[in-house]
Amino acid sequence: MKISKTIFAILVSGALLSPAAYAIPTLTLSDGIAADTETIVDNGVGDSNPAVGIVTFIGSLGVFNINMTSGLTKPALGSAAAPEIDISSFNNATAKGTLTITFSEDGFTGFPGTVKADFGGTQMNGNITNTVLQNGMLVTTIGPLFGTNFSGGATGNLTGGAPYSLTQSVVMNFAGAGNKSFDAHVGVAVPDGGMTVTLLGLGLAGLAGVGRLRQRLGKA
Repeated sequence: MKISKTIFAILVSGALLSPAAYAIPTLTLSDGIAADTETIVDNGVGDSNPAVGIVTFIGSLGVFNINMTSGLTKPALGSAAAPEIDISSFNNATAKGTLTITFSEDGFTGFPGTVKADFGGTQMNGNITNTVLQNGMLVTTIGPLFGTNFSGGATGNLTGGAPYSLTQSVVMNFAGAGNKSFDAHVGVAVPDGGMTVTLLGLGLAGLAGVGRLRQRLGKA
């Protein structure tokens, strides 16, 4: 199976964004040049929004002279039990280049669940791709998308268990000067609010308690 260079780059970056590395909401913008990379944590240096759960970067980065990008997650959007992450952005380039925007958060507990990604916006040239990763592993891919107006959706299943991290990445390829704007939203549909796993755990604990009680009665 062939994997495009764009998706391969996303997988590599996702593997580096481990839950241990990002214990709070983190927004990253990169043009592929280390010196230009901006990494902003919630309420940290460079975050233009004081609200908890919203990280906003406003500034320039290499050939990308205008960037207004926000990442939203719990508690501003969704919760640990009902995970949501969202990126909204406007980016202008003065020349050909590639800009990657990544937003990550961990501590999500809603499990099992189905990941639903929705992605849309406008662009003047080039293409754009959106991916979602759980604990650095690819869950969904939308794109690459071409055309002035673009939109797409995808679903995938969570794996492993909880807690886990979610990372959303958007790669924008500019064929020349121009701009792109988009909104990328991810939500996790958790059956019965995740109560199945909780009740199963309580049920197993209850059975263990009954077993111990029987052993004690047998010895009496």
